[in-house]
Amino acid sequence: MPSGYEQITTKISGTARRGSDVSSDLGFSSPVGCDMGLKDRLQSKKTATLIGVLTVLICLSSAYGLPRKDLFTNVGLLGLTVTNLGYNGSGWAGNGSQPSCEYPIFSNVEHVFVAGLWIGAETADGRRLVSTGAQDNSTLSAGEETREFNDLPQPDPDNGVEGFEVRNWSNRQIDEDRYSPRALATQHIELGFDDYRQNVTSHTPIGVKVILRALAWSAPFADDFVILDYSIINVSGTELSNVYVGYWNDTSVGNTDETNPYDDQAAVGWNYYDDLNGGWGPSEWVPESATVEGDDRIWMMYEHDADGEEGLATSWIGTRLLGSEPTPEPEPGTAPVSYNAWTFRRVPAQDDWFTNPDDPSEELPGKYQLMSNGAFTVGETQAVDYSAVGNWMGILSTGPFPSLAPNDTLNVTFAVVAGVDSLSLLSNSKVAQKAYDDNFSIVAGPPSPKVDFSYNDNSVIISWAPGDSLDASGAPLPVDSGLRSPEHHISETTAREDFQGYRVLRYQGTIIDGIPEEVSTLVAEFDKVDGIGFDTGLPPLNSEGMREFVDTNLLDGFPYWYSVISFSALDVEEGLPEFRSGFHENGELVYPGPAAAGSGNPRTVGVYPNPYRTGSLFDSRLGEQELGRKIWFTGLAPRSRVQVFSLVGELVKTIEHDDPGSGQHSWNLLSDFDRVIATGLYIYVVEDLATGEIQRGKLVIIK
Repeated sequence: MPSGYEQITTKISGTARRGSDVSSDLGFSSPVGCDMGLKDRLQSKKTATLIGVLTVLICLSSAYGLPRKDLFTNVGLLGLTVTNLGYNGSGWAGNGSQPSCEYPIFSNVEHVFVAGLWIGAETADGRRLVSTGAQDNSTLSAGEETREFNDLPQPDPDNGVEGFEVRNWSNRQIDEDRYSPRALATQHIELGFDDYRQNVTSHTPIGVKVILRALAWSAPFADDFVILDYSIINVSGTELSNVYVGYWNDTSVGNTDETNPYDDQAAVGWNYYDDLNGGWGPSEWVPESATVEGDDRIWMMYEHDADGEEGLATSWIGTRLLGSEPTPEPEPGTAPVSYNAWTFRRVPAQDDWFTNPDDPSEELPGKYQLMSNGAFTVGETQAVDYSAVGNWMGILSTGPFPSLAPNDTLNVTFAVVAGVDSLSLLSNSKVAQKAYDDNFSIVAGPPSPKVDFSYNDNSVIISWAPGDSLDASGAPLPVDSGLRSPEHHISETTAREDFQGYRVLRYQGTIIDGIPEEVSTLVAEFDKVDGIGFDTGLPPLNSEGMREFVDTNLLDGFPYWYSVISFSALDVEEGLPEFRSGFHENGELVYPGPAAAGSGNPRTVGVYPNPYRTGSLFDSRLGEQELGRKIWFTGLAPRSRVQVFSLVGELVKTIEHDDPGSGQHSWNLLSDFDRVIATGLYIYVVEDLATGEIQRGKLVIIK
């Protein structure tokens, strides 16, 4: 089975939203008719109508398809979940373990409940159909009932299935396990889905296959957005006409650390109805108040919290249309882009015009009319005050594309953009636009090194390979070799080495409250001696030829984020500024503690804090407090087994420790069955698996 597909058999709890509490199953059931043999299915494919073809493909997906909901961007500041099911965002179903659309990432400030692709088209028989990746729904699991895309089957050559393999690539050669020369960005996620294998039996599919490329960068000037590049392929067998493509989202801004969207019984509940939305567009098509000086190409929708959650969630989120290939061809006087907003649960009930169930004499516009109406819903109108605080949905759509022949491809590209305020949002969106205009090329300097961590008492030891200009035989390495990075990295702009030095950043805590480079402490800066900059010199090489930096006077068992950033020198000749790598290229959360016990470092096993009291400084700030508790066993050998028993001899927890760089291991106070440990006295037994030596002790837990 390809590594890009991992069998997912667990369930993620559906988030409690607007009074609902439903579970979301990551699997999917086999549709009726999938017990027919492969040969019969393939024969049916030759002679069936489009619906018959779809039944065949549904069966293949049930046999081979593996939906992915666990992928998210994590190299820049925007953590966005992307899926091969037509929607993005996690619906906050990860209970804080996976961002939906978090900015800055690891800050607990969320911006999107769920979002998704919409495609509308007229078929050869005159029907207007719309396939949606997501619609207005109270929970992620409820959205499964209206989701009209599903994943492409994985490759299975033995059964004649070409399929599609999920990819999570990087264009940095130091990312050895993910590096690909085909990657366009620091993180390049590629996913495939279509509207055949859907969950909605009442929906008529258009007959399209979609390849999504989600691109994220780590460079500080390009780490505030994720580009979503959609390739839409007509596989219906007939011509599609007047095609529209849109990006729908259910944005909601707030801080999950202070208000809990995972628990509808929480003392401080999530407020879905306190957000402001709007849009910007070119002066030719929108009111002057919705234009942006110096950016007359902009088509963008946005949202932010009205009061900024009293300073806890002040950032803005937006979606910008970057372009399409081919370009849309609207009727003269009609805008090529529509922006429509509505309050929760007011999405059109049908694809095309439909009768108002409350008034049979009234015909209401469907999703297709919504995508193609040329509207720009901002400000206050006679019917709706779009400037009011509320729980807003929005869709940015473009078209029409007059004709999409069988097997032809339509490309439409959006960027999900975040910013600390409106000006930052607009500035970041222009960088995304330039990246699109330059074929997804981002100018960057030397990449961050790949770092390793080891520990000693109250200290963290960071080491990394410096890179070289020569191979083992003394021959020059190719200019694009990852073995050069970072200190002999060749600039793509100047074709010269561009490395100048390192900065070591440290942040104390599990949640990074802000832009990492702004809130972190600069604990060291190294500048190579070349007459440029500070000339402080680079860190020394250890016995293994690795650069090494030791940070001391830390608190054992407390969380610290570290990142080693590479930077270039100013290039006066080429007029280039300093380029530096991103915090999250190698940023890692670590817990200082003693080195592993051994012959040269004898230790007595211990535990701290002991007694453990709920609410201690060792508790993290996760929304689910039981998951944030932590105690530490210390003095461990590199390979140890820790067992915790109740006073009556019941085994409560077994921990396998296997880390030659650390002599401590944490426990979250949950049993082997993930049950919360009660107040009481416990016995722990620690075995050195190399020598068989056993040490025992007592632990008191007070809640």
